[in-house]
Amino acid sequence: MYLGCFQSNGALHRMDYADFAASASDIGYVTLDVPVLNDAAVQVARNLDMALHATGSLTPPDLSTESDQQAALTRQVTDAIDWASGHGIGVITHLLGKDMSLSGDDNIAVFKELYTPIAAHAEARNVRLAFENWPRNGTMLATTPEMWDAMFNAVPSPALGLCYDPSHFVWQGIEWIQPIRDFADRIYHTHAKDTEILLDGRNAFGIYGRQLSGTKQNQWWRYRLPGYGEVNWFHYLDELFQAGYDEALSVEHEDRVWAADADTAVRGLQLSHQFLKPFIA
Repeated sequence: MYLGCFQSNGALHRMDYADFAASASDIGYVTLDVPVLNDAAVQVARNLDMALHATGSLTPPDLSTESDQQAALTRQVTDAIDWASGHGIGVITHLLGKDMSLSGDDNIAVFKELYTPIAAHAEARNVRLAFENWPRNGTMLATTPEMWDAMFNAVPSPALGLCYDPSHFVWQGIEWIQPIRDFADRIYHTHAKDTEILLDGRNAFGIYGRQLSGTKQNQWWRYRLPGYGEVNWFHYLDELFQAGYDEALSVEHEDRVWAADADTAVRGLQLSHQFLKPFIA
């Protein structure tokens, strides 16, 4: 495995991309999840001799039965596939929202209709789509092993897989090791992000969080740098390796403690690299 990162919080996004990439390279990161459809970012990474395993998240319109929205989704995803293929980038990380007016089964039916031809196009261009398990308050499709089974049964193409992020499972109460074993052949990219459980908040608010505006604490969990939360990183990376994954481990720095400004955010990337590097052979 090898370490990468991307502009994953506001302070990092406010940096000029060339400055961000140079900082990441200086720290020791060897790959970047480049912004999708961004030729300049690709060139910056190549100038630094950094590997390009995957793009940052592609987020097209949510699933829908409306023809205009379906056409926009299909166009955005196929354009991204063509672009990635042209740059020799083999994986597009992908976020896909549900149609909240439909049941889970009906969303899977729409997914099958739209992504059967999309997956065929991706196969033809030698590009894979890696769906991240970010819930977005319960509005995303690829959030649980139940939904992964349904998606991959509906569209069994090897062009469709996962961007695996254990941090989202921690606060959802989902055990995050067994899915690595169950979906070993579908893990195409991985994120390195941790989650800290704030017991005082959970005990005060429950899993649905703050409901009253006068309550000071607004979460019972928060994303942290790798090693600052609940994930056992030795176990996580060992399981990934046993599952056959030996590609990029990409730090997704969304730790607000280390994101006040660009300098602090870069320090967060440094801390993440220092923590993870001993686990990487």
